[in-house]
Amino acid sequence: MAFKEKEQKKLTVDQAWDLLYQRLEKDELLPGEAFDKPQRRHVSMTGILSIAAAVAACVFFGWYFMQKTMSQDKSMRVLYNEANAPTLATMLEDGSVVYLSERTSLTYPERFADDKREVVLQGEAFFEIKKQPERPFFIETEIASIEVTGTSFKIKNKPDASFLLSVREGEVRVTQKSNHHLLTVKAGETVLFDSEIIHLKKNTAGFDEFFTRIHFKDECLADVAAIINLQLDTLQLKIDPAIANRIITFTFAVNSNIAETAELICQAMGLHLSQQNHLLYISKPE
Repeated sequence: MAFKEKEQKKLTVDQAWDLLYQRLEKDELLPGEAFDKPQRRHVSMTGILSIAAAVAACVFFGWYFMQKTMSQDKSMRVLYNEANAPTLATMLEDGSVVYLSERTSLTYPERFADDKREVVLQGEAFFEIKKQPERPFFIETEIASIEVTGTSFKIKNKPDASFLLSVREGEVRVTQKSNHHLLTVKAGETVLFDSEIIHLKKNTAGFDEFFTRIHFKDECLADVAAIINLQLDTLQLKIDPAIANRIITFTFAVNSNIAETAELICQAMGLHLSQQNHLLYISKPE
């Protein structure tokens, strides 16, 4: 990312200099061999003002391009899960949850557009997409494009040009990029792209590989609780709105005691834990 930012800044500077050069060339103010002659060494006030205007325009456009580029960079986020790491989970701004396997990256905007939601995936992940029929969810990979409105499924997009998608709930539209073949994959089905061959079959494996251990990195407490609650059958976590945006990093073992996990969170963050029936409530200290 640092290399790309450096290259973009260089491009912005080059664009600014090009604008200045074009303006000076148009006004015939560029120095050349004739400039060595005494009669051409004097530059008129009009010429000076023209140069100043060109420089000002150059600075403005350079600033504009840089600000535009920086704002675009800031609006996009890249989440990467390291090798030999547990599943990395995050909640997107629309409420969808993504679980990244090791050596997997997800590029997504800080906020989605009003008419669609778009992300880019490299690697393997499980998606639980919030249902929004008026705003479909698109996933771009090297091999295929995926479109959903609300469903859950896993994707394995490998560097060896193989692609697998298994649907747990709902249905997913998959388009193979090499030949634009469109296929609808329903719950309980798996599609596999092996070179140019497409295989559609019943699911032969589950989805538990993503949910043994879930890691949260700089996630707000409310989102962490919401994701953990998806894995629980009885007890549920509830977060006091006053502390909902507190940031936490930790790893959750799905088969662990949730009450003990909640107590550890409270101890680490200086919070208070109380229980009412099947609800574990985390709040500020009394």
